[in-house]
Amino acid sequence: MAKAIVWTASGVLAALLIWWILPGYFTTKEDPRSVEYLKKITAEINRSVPMMIDKETELMPAEGAPGILIYNYRLVSYSKSQIDPAKLTASAKQRVTQAACNQPETRDDLLKKGVALRYAYYDKDKRPIASVDVTPADCGF
Repeated sequence: MAKAIVWTASGVLAALLIWWILPGYFTTKEDPRSVEYLKKITAEINRSVPMMIDKETELMPAEGAPGILIYNYRLVSYSKSQIDPAKLTASAKQRVTQAACNQPETRDDLLKKGVALRYAYYDKDKRPIASVDVTPADCGF
């Protein structure tokens, strides 16, 4: 009887260990740079868009491309002819780079894993104006 209890307990323990440890060997880690992974992130972002960031900037649906997460912004009060793309790029580059590198969500979950961030700006009629890329190298990774 004691032998049966020991064998049963050993079998249960072995089954629990296999159930707990073995799945880790069969699951593959998803590449954070893949379009599939980035689509999951954009789906989360896009649940709450369009969303006003401030009185002049609207976050539109985000997109994922291989190795790049694209944030799309619309400047709701300006047409393309009113904005100098070079000035917008220059003024936005430092601001978005600093924010991306210091924000734990973008820094740890994306940039440290090799994903670049693109901030694309559109005018009030959704015509492209400029874009700013933040790469892992911009943050020292």
